[in-house]
Amino acid sequence: MSAGAIHQLLNGYAEGDAISACARAIRDAARKQGRASEIYAPLAHVAPASRGDCRALEEYTGRPGEIALHHYSIASPAVERFLASPARKVLVYHNITPAEWFNGFDDGVAARLADARARLPAVLAAVDDCWAVSEFNAAELRACGAKTVRVFPLIFDPAPLDAPTDPDVQARFAARLTTFLTVGRVAPNKRIETLIEAFYWYHRTIDPFSRLVIVGSERSCPRYHTMLRMLAGDFDLPNVCFEGFASPRGLPTYYRCADVFLSTSEHEGYCLPLLEAMHCGVPVIAHAIGGMPEAMDGAGVLYNDLTPAQLAVVMRDVAKNTAIRAAVLESQARRLEALRARDVAAELKSLID
Repeated sequence: MSAGAIHQLLNGYAEGDAISACARAIRDAARKQGRASEIYAPLAHVAPASRGDCRALEEYTGRPGEIALHHYSIASPAVERFLASPARKVLVYHNITPAEWFNGFDDGVAARLADARARLPAVLAAVDDCWAVSEFNAAELRACGAKTVRVFPLIFDPAPLDAPTDPDVQARFAARLTTFLTVGRVAPNKRIETLIEAFYWYHRTIDPFSRLVIVGSERSCPRYHTMLRMLAGDFDLPNVCFEGFASPRGLPTYYRCADVFLSTSEHEGYCLPLLEAMHCGVPVIAHAIGGMPEAMDGAGVLYNDLTPAQLAVVMRDVAKNTAIRAAVLESQARRLEALRARDVAAELKSLID
């Protein structure tokens, strides 16, 4: 490792993961500045297809004069390796999902989240600098005692979304049904049950020629995933499609097949899929909570305090009302223009300097 190097320590690493994508963008920007830069993660939590792009956490040995970045969101061995490094330590805060969302669904994950939350003040006291991917996250760090926090918004790289269409996904959704889509971890804080209930109202009272597509690995929280499937069965909804993990070609194809993207999440530090949907020309409806209003930045449709039946009406307006849909897409085009103008390399250089 060379002096001036910037290395990143992650809890895990995988294609399609927002934190992993952010780490790759930082690594690439650092390398363009002539710095050595690698990503390290516990191999047990690195997707097999991504192992060639990531080094084992055990290989990391920081040196004075280097910079170590840790993307903090849950307790993991990467935290200990990061805190023990003699390099200048920078905490990149992606938010910690409140542990209570996982109680009863995955008590092991709940314990790791609770541990990360309890240790946060001590971790903040041990680092040299803090970056937060949203002002929402920055406010949380300040409340935990951080003296200086700088906002470095989650990096959005649209290039992977321009991949060729996956013919299998396209064939499965070739029938012209009004298609509502959600993408992300299938986890309790996402409140996908609210979306299923809203879709029930839409499908039963507005448009029977419709479907709901849920893209996300069932491994994130298997018990929650099972509960959602049971709920769809209780509602006797034939058109709720649990698609699991999306391949690099599959993900943009799902977006291209969608008429409306929705997030009913109750806790988000930022939420990158909102921007992915915008890039693919899909109007977005999102719960106005956490970091999602910052990610939207005036684009799309934000809602609050709606019942599932009321949300179904919003879904109808965005899907079917030509004027409303055009206005939503125009607002998203402006947001994308601002994102394209962002100079990530200059921001990173300024933060490091």
